[in-house]
Amino acid sequence: MTESTRLLLRQVRRCLFWPFEAVLALSLFGATRLLPPAASSALMGAIFEAIGPLTPWQGRARRNLALAMPELDAAGQRRVLSGMWNNFGRVVGEFPHMQRIAASGRIQFSGLEHLQALDSGAFLVGAHIGNWETGPYAALSVGHKVAAIYRPLNNPLLSGLLERRQAHYGGDIFRKGREAALGMVSALRKGQMMCLLVDQQLREGMPVPFFGHPAQTSISHIKLAIRKKVPLIYMHTERLGGCHFRVTISPPLALPESDGDGDIVAVATQINSTIEGWIRARPEHWFWPHRRWGKHI
Repeated sequence: MTESTRLLLRQVRRCLFWPFEAVLALSLFGATRLLPPAASSALMGAIFEAIGPLTPWQGRARRNLALAMPELDAAGQRRVLSGMWNNFGRVVGEFPHMQRIAASGRIQFSGLEHLQALDSGAFLVGAHIGNWETGPYAALSVGHKVAAIYRPLNNPLLSGLLERRQAHYGGDIFRKGREAALGMVSALRKGQMMCLLVDQQLREGMPVPFFGHPAQTSISHIKLAIRKKVPLIYMHTERLGGCHFRVTISPPLALPESDGDGDIVAVATQINSTIEGWIRARPEHWFWPHRRWGKHI
């Protein structure tokens, strides 16, 4: 493909596809917002369960699942992937209602005493399990502001959805990259909770075992936690059924004194192993299409 062809396709995407995608997404957001939370969750779960297997992401999800859990037979794979699409659709349907869901008592919290005991900032690490948008509400429920790192959406016309969410969190938001590396220090100094989902591939990370296979894993938060003596805490999000959830906050992890590569990998391995355990318990609630093991899978 020539450079001129690439430029033409980029312009077509910006002028035609981005507006169409934005109108579709915002219309969907507005329509689901008109429904009660439970109805929006159930409807979008059913829709995504029906159309998800027809998308290109189904093949990647199946390959990832076969790599991670080869003990599953074909029927087991279908069950997990069907449940995954239902869960993801529910997350989409619940997104416009998160404040109402939290206010209605649909989120159970466990381990809040570990956050209440903090007089400084901390890292809360979780994964794309259940409805991962519920995680920050643990910190919000005990009066902590929440900071976040974001990857810019491919379609900038949809950036307002991220800004809307972060406005409720009350903390800072940083673009992934150098801005985030500097911003994390600033947010932690202000006593904010840095909520991080660390189950995606990160090219700048280190290879760490995940389901027995090396996966590029984020380590910057681990290094910073060790150097600055910042608590590193698990934030386990679960869907209990329908539109009901539980967020479990762990005690702070025991961190090594040194931030050498061996110590960093040991902590990252522990975190990956914990997340793996969460996924094995409810594999249908993890988002399997992520390129967790790279593009070769």
